[in-house]
Amino acid sequence: MKYLWIALFLFACSEEELDISGSDGTPEVREILLRRPPSDGPSQELLGPRRATLRDAIRQIEHVAEADGAKGLFLQVGPMGGRWGRVADLGEAIGRVREAGKPVHCHFEIADNTAYALMASSCDRISMTPAGTLNLVGVAAQVFYARNLLERVGGEADLLHMGRYKGAGDFLTRTEMPQEARESLDALLDDFDAQLVAAVGQRDVNAREVIEAGPHHAEAARRLGLVDDVGFDDEAREHARQAGSVDKVRTIPLVATAEEVDLSDVLAALSGDEGEETHAEDRLALVHLEGSIRDGETQRPGDATSGPFVAAMRRLADDDHVKAIVLRIDSPGGSALASDRMWHAVRRASSRKPVIASIGDVAASGGYYVASAATHILAHDASIVGSIGVIGGKVSFGSLADELGVNAVTLRRGQNAAWGSGLTAFTDSERVAVEELLRNTYWRFIRRVATGRDMERSAVLAAAEGRVMSGRMGRELGLIDEVGGLGEALRRARSEGGLSDDASVELWPKRQGLLESLTGGSQVRAEELAWIDMVRSLGPVGEAIVQTPMLLADEPVAVGLPFVLVLE
Repeated sequence: MKYLWIALFLFACSEEELDISGSDGTPEVREILLRRPPSDGPSQELLGPRRATLRDAIRQIEHVAEADGAKGLFLQVGPMGGRWGRVADLGEAIGRVREAGKPVHCHFEIADNTAYALMASSCDRISMTPAGTLNLVGVAAQVFYARNLLERVGGEADLLHMGRYKGAGDFLTRTEMPQEARESLDALLDDFDAQLVAAVGQRDVNAREVIEAGPHHAEAARRLGLVDDVGFDDEAREHARQAGSVDKVRTIPLVATAEEVDLSDVLAALSGDEGEETHAEDRLALVHLEGSIRDGETQRPGDATSGPFVAAMRRLADDDHVKAIVLRIDSPGGSALASDRMWHAVRRASSRKPVIASIGDVAASGGYYVASAATHILAHDASIVGSIGVIGGKVSFGSLADELGVNAVTLRRGQNAAWGSGLTAFTDSERVAVEELLRNTYWRFIRRVATGRDMERSAVLAAAEGRVMSGRMGRELGLIDEVGGLGEALRRARSEGGLSDDASVELWPKRQGLLESLTGGSQVRAEELAWIDMVRSLGPVGEAIVQTPMLLADEPVAVGLPFVLVLE
């Protein structure tokens, strides 16, 4: 029983906004730790304090801009891991602090491209620790191809696609990058590179030269003008205090600490009734669609599952107290069936109330499919969008069966009756039938985007064929309405829904209650989450392992990102 109460104590961290304003009213500079990118959506861990989300970070940063007692902001920044969309969201929030006339000082030990782009474009002063490293080296994308490996284990990928740039199965069917993928990826990297150069250029340095010379040690970074000072965090904190003309710097937690947990939090954790949801009053809903899209009725870690999402959107659409919905999307796509179900649910909701789609790091293929049904779409120039195309097929292991001495005898009634067999490639008639499935799905995708975006099909086709693009290019082609992050999406939704700035926010998905998980109600397992985190730590190889099930699922048609992409 003792351990249960310890678990309850750790678990009961409220989703509500923290009151960190400082009850004594003493002027102060506020310190926020951003040593890793905040998660885009709600944490799915069953036990332990929840991780800080992007919205947590935005709220606390913007509170510095708004609070009279906050005289400045001191950020400790760590590697952001190529999360360009999230970094742009954070930059948008920090910009509000600077607009309020309050100094922003930043300090780091290790920073990568995205972390430095955030600091260079947002901070009045940057310092780094003497033994630190600035990995400002330029953007890179790593794509790998595993056809030879698949053949060595007796497998053969038989995958088809609609759209010249749509090659989501290329890593299983090719040994080198095709020209179409290179063209699409080069254009994407050019956009990211331009944004990095622009951010670095705000330091009044030759951005291209300092990027080409990276990585940098601390003294080199200072000599080149990339940082203002080299010193330890306490020294940087003192500079921030002086800049704010205050007596203290106070660290602000992004999420509730153990000292802030009370009995109501414990009861909320037991029941799963967390968040800012208030059923009896007018409110805003924030819905997260994060991870690979799959069809089904129960949630799995790392996935965006159609059944729970559709049910939530229908409930929110029918609730008269929900005046507007923000749909936050960070997904490379997945199941075509699930994406279509989700599109319809969002389309139904948007016919009744404002639905603002906010795109995070990526809303490609199925992720964009769903976004297109919203009434308005916001994305940063650094977000990844598009990939309007379709892939389908199967991987067969006939050669492996032969090697193992397995002989399969197939009896059929109907020439395509065994088309799903994992031991044979498609016959000619099976391939014709699968191509027709893909063609039908592709044109449905085109129609859905045209309907949701109120565009001519010819205009959608000009942006289609599976092409992946930046938010900037997507805006030029009509796929995105305007530049903006999560904070701007929430403000727009409140305005269009006629809500006040302090109106409550209902979050979905909600974190599972401990009692629910103990009694088997939760479909999220800690070991599954740990496995996903471990595999993803392998970089591009890990991402491929996580995403490959999308191509091998029972459903033969997928709308997924055309390559396994890790941007650095």
